Amino acid sequence: MKETVLKWGSQANTWLYLFLAFPLIDYLLRNILPIPVVSSFWDEGLLIVLSLFTFLAYLEGNRTMPKIKHVLSALFVLGIALTVTDMAVWKASVEGFRSIYQYLIAFFMGFYLFKSVDQLEKLLKVLVLIGFVTGLYGVIQVVLGVQTPGSWVQEGEAITTRAFSFVTSPNVLGSYMALIAPIATGLFIKVTSRKEKLLWAGVTLITLLALLLTASRGAWFALAFSLFICVYIWKKRVALVLVLVGIIGVIGLYNVPDAVPGLGSLKNRVFGIFTKEYLESSMQAGRLDRWGDAYDKMRIEPLFGVGLGHHGGAVGYRHFGTIYSDSYFFKSLAEFGLIGITLLLIFVTMMLRNGVKAVQAWRNSPHFFLLLGLFCGIFAVAFHNFVENIFEVPFMALYFWLFGGIFSALYADHIQSKRG
Repeated sequence: MKETVLKWGSQANTWLYLFLAFPLIDYLLRNILPIPVVSSFWDEGLLIVLSLFTFLAYLEGNRTMPKIKHVLSALFVLGIALTVTDMAVWKASVEGFRSIYQYLIAFFMGFYLFKSVDQLEKLLKVLVLIGFVTGLYGVIQVVLGVQTPGSWVQEGEAITTRAFSFVTSPNVLGSYMALIAPIATGLFIKVTSRKEKLLWAGVTLITLLALLLTASRGAWFALAFSLFICVYIWKKRVALVLVLVGIIGVIGLYNVPDAVPGLGSLKNRVFGIFTKEYLESSMQAGRLDRWGDAYDKMRIEPLFGVGLGHHGGAVGYRHFGTIYSDSYFFKSLAEFGLIGITLLLIFVTMMLRNGVKAVQAWRNSPHFFLLLGLFCGIFAVAFHNFVENIFEVPFMALYFWLFGGIFSALYADHIQSKRG
């Protein structure tokens, strides 16, 4: 029996490596080597296979999910109820349900398929190397002057070339790099071999450069805030120093002349959002206007929203012509209503809290900085969703929920070891 468990556990790891290479495989199958049927449904097939392995792990009964399961169950029940009671436009309702809950399955995969921190380290190395390839591709785009689609370049800005690699948009690439860079940093701190340190240092620099070249302010701010939180978890005094350095850096950047190459454009990009012109533009047909529209939709049906897939995302755009909300949480506010958005925010908060507890439990371990880097990455992604629809991107949603499940598993194991 033990040999059987080890065998399927090893096979599950193999499929998880494919899972972590999602953006690269998806790009190759859809754009370079298209295969009929396979290119369109390979990701669903992968999720089905991993779900089967997850079910086998669940049957083992070696790990009990903490209190977060109650909120997650309530969120699933609400989603099903909203779908079956809104069949007037059933295609949009079903597709809206699938666009949310299909990716939440990754949380269970992380929770039940996680076996050890050593296994996690191997998985993260694959994740980071795939992220490195993606980021390097984006850097090369900027170096070669690849034209950025006009919809991603704000009128009147000096920055007209933004890295976007092969992952939808500069904002998505920015969020992806905000996830990868802290993990690469954690690997750099953890390894002892000089060659490995050089490797992960190089990966960290390239991913940070790619993040900078996306010109995604949301991703920049998300990573900066996440970095502060994680340094605070590590050492509070260092976090204070980081704040002081940040303030000095902001003041210095603000006083950089516009004519300085690179820094002048960066200054305008960062501080442009505080100008009167930007605020007026955003309130008329920009992000603030879209948030207000989502809020107005919630006011129509405050408790349960206007329905899954009905506003602010890819499904809403296809079926009703609604524009993106530029905030996954505002989109969820319109579609889920107050009850749904509350459950979603509680679930994300509890998951991140489990991450903090798990990281703190490994404080005296060589894996501490690796886990801290991973938490920093997923916290940045969560924060970025306040200003972008990042969870609308399949691989970003899958990564987030997968690692959220792994952190919850780490926390559950810690609780069990204390009781044992």
